Amino acid sequence: MEMLTPQALPTLQLNENAAHDGHPWVQSSAFVADASVPAGSAVNLVDAAGQSLGSGIYDPRDPVAAWRRYSFAEGVAFDQSYLVTAIHEALSRRGEEGSQRLIHSDADYLPGLIVEQYEDVLTIIAKNAAVDTHVPLIAEILKESCHAQEIVFLNHVPEREAFGLERVIQTLSGNNLKARWVTIDEVAYRLDWMHPEKPSVFLDQREQHLLVGSLCEGRCVLDAYSHSGGFALHALQAGAEHVVAVDESEVCVKAIGANAQKNECFVEAIACDAGAFLAERTAGDFDCIVLDPPSVTEADFDQLRKIHVDAFRCLPSGGVLATYARSPSITLDQFERFVASAAAIAGREGRIFARTGQPFDYPTLLNLPESNTLKGLILQVE
Repeated sequence: MEMLTPQALPTLQLNENAAHDGHPWVQSSAFVADASVPAGSAVNLVDAAGQSLGSGIYDPRDPVAAWRRYSFAEGVAFDQSYLVTAIHEALSRRGEEGSQRLIHSDADYLPGLIVEQYEDVLTIIAKNAAVDTHVPLIAEILKESCHAQEIVFLNHVPEREAFGLERVIQTLSGNNLKARWVTIDEVAYRLDWMHPEKPSVFLDQREQHLLVGSLCEGRCVLDAYSHSGGFALHALQAGAEHVVAVDESEVCVKAIGANAQKNECFVEAIACDAGAFLAERTAGDFDCIVLDPPSVTEADFDQLRKIHVDAFRCLPSGGVLATYARSPSITLDQFERFVASAAAIAGREGRIFARTGQPFDYPTLLNLPESNTLKGLILQVE
């Protein structure tokens, strides 16, 4: 990142017992207290010996971390100069796709900022007070750089509550934005950003939709936790014989049906619990199963293990299981051991076709494993 002129920023110091291993997040218990430093400000951090650890956003209200580094350099203000540079550098790391994530929070050195592109519409999520203060400037930079026709501020997210920020969805123009069809990798989806209860598209799974779809020719496919039907629609495009999409949400099931009709194909969409549905299936009902729950914690493991056991039992020899976990705290190794235990319970084995992760537009940082949220395994079941 381009070097910026050092500023006179407030300085916080780690206490003597606080070790620092390069992680860009520091919890408030590690600081020497200084009540004069305002929340939401840019702050230098130094260790107990006075060695600089960089510049970051300080806000003890932040449930993620009280200090979040955005630059290793000392005295870098979180201001217009920095934002212009950081946003342009994030955009320069992206490709030419019409729909992608443009800014991925800490991993693009902009903690709390998420920006996505859907053709000529951009969405902005500001998750903390420091970013929220600069949203008009951020929108101006992005509109000019990306030639956006409209920008939607998706500031309904629960993370804003910790900072006392308003939770509202609105457009930059102030006009209502009607739902529209957006084509992503040759599949059309109807997206309605003004109504968050309607399903969107998990852009982090774009590569997986294509990869798994390519394995589905001639197969009977189950897309569990289908959401907007991405895996189901790509499977049909690639020549799947029949596809069933399951989601608990009636709204999602209706959206899957509408998306399928627009794409001139048929998906058998069912509103029910994925685990209950799989538990009632018998061996050979499907020869490809996709398990893509929206989020996973260790508390979900018992339920998810049973779903995986049922999936292994349902698949014939040579069947495909594509399974994913979204979690900042669960590693790929933990997830792989979890799936292996389910295979053992079912008395089956899986040949690993691919270990998968996040695409290029969801970058991860070496010292921030929490930025590596999406993990996946594609298996040939034996």
